[in-house]
Amino acid sequence: MKCFCRLGWSIGEEFDQSILIWHLATDLCYYTDLNKNSSPVKNSDRKASKLLSDYMVYLLVKRPVMLPDGIGKIRFQDSCAEATEIFQCVKDRIQACKKLLLQVNTEIPSLKVKGDRSKSMLFDACKLAKSLQSLESEKEWNCEKKWEMMSHVWVEMLCYAACHCPHNRHAEELAKGGELLTHVWLLMAHFGITEHVYQD
Repeated sequence: MKCFCRLGWSIGEEFDQSILIWHLATDLCYYTDLNKNSSPVKNSDRKASKLLSDYMVYLLVKRPVMLPDGIGKIRFQDSCAEATEIFQCVKDRIQACKKLLLQVNTEIPSLKVKGDRSKSMLFDACKLAKSLQSLESEKEWNCEKKWEMMSHVWVEMLCYAACHCPHNRHAEELAKGGELLTHVWLLMAHFGITEHVYQD
């Protein structure tokens, strides 16, 4: 519950905005945690989070008709432009992510930094990444538990997207072999868990 109070703002936005914020924050955490020692089994949550994050952004940019409506592509382009400007002379991703997390003052309200909410999500992603990284310093939290929680968030987003994609899109996808999203939707329908996600 305490974790939701600190991070809930990041999923309370429009769905496409939440995807972008979480994708950028996942990348920031992924590259800053890359050299941390953790067991291969626990590392699977980090890898799964990264893969699901990349897949959801793929859907947002390349297959937006499969996601609930929003202005994701515009936000994605704004965020890419801002990140390119920041990272243009940086060659090491790990150092770049650490530098970005240190440089961004997340104490300032995001509206004062960006103005319009349709602008880049990079500031909010830094804010989220800092909150996620700070979880490790709390009692009963560590890097592995943080990544386990993050992978659960990505699975929830995938399930939400699967349930909110128009059924005719899923049917079209099945005719071509299907997106992962469509197969998730089918599994959820088979097990009768689509109603749970619809109510959220």
